[in-house]
Amino acid sequence: MKKSFPDEKGKKFKEFLDKRGFYIVLLLCIAVVAGTAVFVTTRRAIDRDYDAKNLSDESGDDLQAHDAALNESEKLSDKLSEDPVVLVPDEDSDIGSPASVNKDNEAKSKDSDKKNEQDTNAAPEKASPAKPAEPVKQQSFVVPVDGAVSLEYAMDKLVYSKTLEEWRAHQGIDIAADRGTPVKAVADGVVCDVKNDQFYGISVVIDHENGLKTLYRNLAADDTVIVNQKVKQGEIIGSIGNTAMDESSEQPHLHFEVLKDDVNQDPTNYLPKK
Repeated sequence: MKKSFPDEKGKKFKEFLDKRGFYIVLLLCIAVVAGTAVFVTTRRAIDRDYDAKNLSDESGDDLQAHDAALNESEKLSDKLSEDPVVLVPDEDSDIGSPASVNKDNEAKSKDSDKKNEQDTNAAPEKASPAKPAEPVKQQSFVVPVDGAVSLEYAMDKLVYSKTLEEWRAHQGIDIAADRGTPVKAVADGVVCDVKNDQFYGISVVIDHENGLKTLYRNLAADDTVIVNQKVKQGEIIGSIGNTAMDESSEQPHLHFEVLKDDVNQDPTNYLPKK
């Protein structure tokens, strides 16, 4: 019987652990967590007290340093009020020129003003007369073809046209000559246009520079000269024909015009007088 008693206690203890073991472990875990929380809270409180103490000490030190600086400032102010400082200007500072220098400058200024006044009152030098501009030499012309003027220049009056049977203006002169008679350039120049118009016939225009041009109309052919060809005075540029339809009823002739800056002029003012 004594032998079996310990076995029964052990069996009962094992049954107790099987039934209550979970709760015992849970209580132990709760106890550990609670102890940890208490420890952490206590530690934080200690750290806060320590930081507050250090901050208080630093603030006290700053206040003491401030009071010391204020006392030093007051002492310095009292000392300055007792012993006023006399400021001595630097040697390089600009304190004005000596009286002698100022007098010299005033004398120089007066001499300069007097000299300027004399220059102003002095008689102006005579300017050399400007040279008159040289007149533009008018180019001398030769007659483009020998013959009499059969129809005169008429821009300010009307002349009768046999071909058109009407009175109209005439921009040049007609010089009568037989068909095939050579036509000459009246002056040196450059051929600037060659036309073959159904109404006005074959014509050549020569540029003599300075805005002066001459026109030769009612020519027989348009292959004697070409555009941009340089011609000399008296050089043949064509021959008299009958290609101008607006003057076909007239006797054979050369229609000749002179233009200055593209404005028609009286050709007789440029041709040599007979």
